[in-house]
Amino acid sequence: MLRKIFVLTLSLISMLILAACAMSPSQTSEKAVQLPTLAPPTVTPMPEIKIPADLQPQADKAAQILAQSLKVPADKVDILEVEAVQWSDTSLGCPEPGMMYAQVITPGYRARALVDGQEYWVHMDEQGNGVQCSSDIAREPVGNKQEK
Repeated sequence: MLRKIFVLTLSLISMLILAACAMSPSQTSEKAVQLPTLAPPTVTPMPEIKIPADLQPQADKAAQILAQSLKVPADKVDILEVEAVQWSDTSLGCPEPGMMYAQVITPGYRARALVDGQEYWVHMDEQGNGVQCSSDIAREPVGNKQEK
């Protein structure tokens, strides 16, 4: 008799387990946890770099100036473009309020750089003196420097 009760109990438990496995998630008392689908990471392509070979020394100097200004290693600075320009005065197109500058056409360079996804500008003269120039005070050059 005890054996019959044991077999019946075991059969009943087995049927309950099978029935629970056969139920869809909406039929169970607990809601199924649905994991979010993760989108593949987006990769921002590096902008096209436009540095003529003869302007590479100026690109290197611009990277040094910006790295020093931002207090980051120079290898964190990506120079995207360098162009030879003429500035309207010795401020190099980046006048500081309250300062006086010689009003003379100043040949130099303008470099666009990227550091940690942020764009920066460096303005320089022909001797390699330069400044990081914020967009709120930056002035456009008066023209492109004529090649010698």
